[in-house]
Amino acid sequence: MTVNGEAVSPQLSRLPVSAPYAQIEDTLLRDGGLIITGLLSKDHIAAMMKVLNRHYPPEHDFKYATPGSFFPQETKVLWSLAGRDAVTGHDVCMNPLLTRLREEILHMHITRPNDYGTQDMQKTTADIPPRLSLSVAFDMRPGARQQPLHRDEDVWGTTHEQPFSRQGIRQIGVLIAGTKSVRENGATLVIPGSHTWDDARLPRIEEAAYAEMEPGDALIFLSSLRHAGGANQIEDQTSPLARRVMFSYFFNRGYLRQEENMLVSIPRDVVLGMSEEMQKLIGYEASSSHCGFVDFKSPIDIGLKELFSRTAEEFLHPQAARQNGEIRA
Repeated sequence: MTVNGEAVSPQLSRLPVSAPYAQIEDTLLRDGGLIITGLLSKDHIAAMMKVLNRHYPPEHDFKYATPGSFFPQETKVLWSLAGRDAVTGHDVCMNPLLTRLREEILHMHITRPNDYGTQDMQKTTADIPPRLSLSVAFDMRPGARQQPLHRDEDVWGTTHEQPFSRQGIRQIGVLIAGTKSVRENGATLVIPGSHTWDDARLPRIEEAAYAEMEPGDALIFLSSLRHAGGANQIEDQTSPLARRVMFSYFFNRGYLRQEENMLVSIPRDVVLGMSEEMQKLIGYEASSSHCGFVDFKSPIDIGLKELFSRTAEEFLHPQAARQNGEIRA
């Protein structure tokens, strides 16, 4: 962009976590993304880094196989953050601002104009809460190349032919800086306003803003916003900027399939140790429209401990299981 004939780099809006909620939401909807300063405390970030360091130590001299080709080889990826520890799961996901963003933007309260159909299957109203789609840490080390600019909702094969609308928002992404993030060590590139573009409008690199952040700051953005992880160009591996860590959380509408299959990726014993609100958020809850049911009930209402203890014999041969005393009363 240019101002008075001179080139000016695009900028992301920055608001403190204490800013009025309406201002935060309005900025998010207008620009497609913004930086919230001080989302998490320095102590909270330090505790999250301890969890990450259990898996990937700060040293740069160990081998690691990056999954797929989308992430640079020098970026170490830790999936399933929600299940690693309360400080990387519950305590982040239940942050007051993130909880309100989910409730205000993603939580669906459906009212139908009629009540045709059976009362059970098609109620006049339906409540469809959002889910945690993906929780992952990106630990970018020196030499990592820039990602291609992309939209996160490409995972659902989404097309953009209609004008942008609040009702069409599918997901909110939250990238929380675990270390200082600057352009030189790979700060995320964001194209402000690109959440309103159709698929024919391609971004140019000079339209990008860089999400430079201090630990505890967060980039919050819509899944239709074009963005990319930057290139870590730090050559001195002893530099405090050599390692760039992003703790990343993505929340989607409840009718969409979650990107990470957390019903499989997080061990059941870990799930049983979670709070009920986290169990619901990762997918063990049916909406009031019955999406996600087990035996036409919400899994959380049946009881996850009971569900997880069901045997194949009980499921496949109930009569024999009853005779053997395997089916509980």
